[in-house]
Amino acid sequence: MNGAHMNETKQRTFDIAVVGAGPAGSMAALYAATGGRNVCLFERKQTVGIPVRCGEGIGLKGISASAEFDRRWVQATIRKACFMSPGGRTVTLEDIEESCILDREIMDRDLALRAESAGAVLLCGTPVLSVSRSDRALYRCTTPAGDYFASCVILAEGVESRLARSLGWDTSLALSDIESCAFCRIRHPSIQSDAVWFYVGSTYAPGGFAWVFPRAEGWANVGLGLLGSLCESGKPQQFLERFVERFFPGSSLTDLHCGGVPVGKWVKPLVRDGVMLVGDAARQVNSLSGAGIAYGMYAGRLAGQTAARAFETGTCDYRRLADYEKAWAKHLGKQQLRSYALKTMLLLKNNDAFLERIARSFEHADPSRLKYVALFLRAFARHPLLLLKAWRLFGANRAGRRTGDT
Repeated sequence: MNGAHMNETKQRTFDIAVVGAGPAGSMAALYAATGGRNVCLFERKQTVGIPVRCGEGIGLKGISASAEFDRRWVQATIRKACFMSPGGRTVTLEDIEESCILDREIMDRDLALRAESAGAVLLCGTPVLSVSRSDRALYRCTTPAGDYFASCVILAEGVESRLARSLGWDTSLALSDIESCAFCRIRHPSIQSDAVWFYVGSTYAPGGFAWVFPRAEGWANVGLGLLGSLCESGKPQQFLERFVERFFPGSSLTDLHCGGVPVGKWVKPLVRDGVMLVGDAARQVNSLSGAGIAYGMYAGRLAGQTAARAFETGTCDYRRLADYEKAWAKHLGKQQLRSYALKTMLLLKNNDAFLERIARSFEHADPSRLKYVALFLRAFARHPLLLLKAWRLFGANRAGRRTGDT
C-alpha cells in the first residue's frame, strides 16, 4: 500500500460510523461526538429531512427528554384531541399532555448540524451499500464514494433495515406488526390549528386509523395506516384519496408518499459485536400508534453515549455496548412492550360495533375532564379479564412516570 493510499484510508477511519441522519441517527452522532469520539454520519439523501414520512406530532415532554428543544421546530401547538367513530360520533379530549406538530425538515436538519458542530463528519448524498468486517478488525462501510472504516457502527437506516439484515438480524415483521401507510399535505378552511383528529373504523382505515395533524390554520398533514394483514397493493393511497375527498372536498393532495410503519416489539438483541440498532431499524416505536420520533431520539442518545463510553479503555469494548440495550429495556423499552400488549388486546375486539359503543358512551362527556385512560378502561368494561390487564398496564405506566420512566 503506497503512502498516499494509507493516508486516504486513515482519513476515512473513524471510531464510530452512524448510518442515517434522521432524528435517531443524528442524536447518536451528536452524543458520540460530544463524548469525544471521531464520528462520521452518513445520509443517503442529498438533503437531510426530505421527504418526511411522518405525521410530525409529538409531546413536548417526550422530545425534551432527549434534546434541547427549539421553538423554531413548532408548526402548531395542540390543545385537544378529537376522535371520530365509524358512525360519525365525536369524542373530544382537552386534558392532554402539552403537544405540538413539528416541522421535521427544520428539526432534522438542525439535529444533523448539531452533530456536525460537535465534531461529526456529515456525509450527505452518501448511501452505505454494505457493512462488513475488514481485515483490520474494523467495519468496512462501502459507499459509491469508496470505503470508510469504523470500530463501531450505529444503524439508523429506517424501517427497511437492509444493512441490519445483512449483519444477521431478523428484521422481518408479522403482518399484524406493520401498518402500510399513505401520507400527504392538504389545505382546507375547515382545518383547526389547535386540534388533532383521529378517525377509527374499517371505513377509514381497516385495522388502523386515519389522522389529521394541523401545521397551521387551514393546512395539515393527513395520513392513514392499514394493518398489514388487511392491506393490498395500492390500497392505502386509495383509502387516503377517498378520505380527503369525503372530509376535505376540493383539496388537492401534495407531498403524497407511502411507506411502512412498524407497530411491533423492539428488536432483540439491539447490539451485535460492534453494531447497534436505533430508531425504526430497531422497531423502537409506540406499538399502539406507530409514533416513533421521541422513541428514536431517546434511543439515539443512549446509543451514542454508550458507544462513546465504550472507548474509554482506548479501544471499543464491545461488552460495554450491551449497556445500551439494558438502559433501553429498563425505560422506554418497557413502555413499548406495554403499548404492544394494549394493541394486541384491542385487536381482539377491534370492530366497528365495538368502537361505536365506546364513542356512544363518551359522546356527551366533558372534554376538559376526559382522559385517555378512561377511553381504554371503558373499552374493556364488558370484558373483565381484559379490563384487569388494561388496568395493570396503565397502573404500571403511571408508576413508571413517577420514577422517571417517560
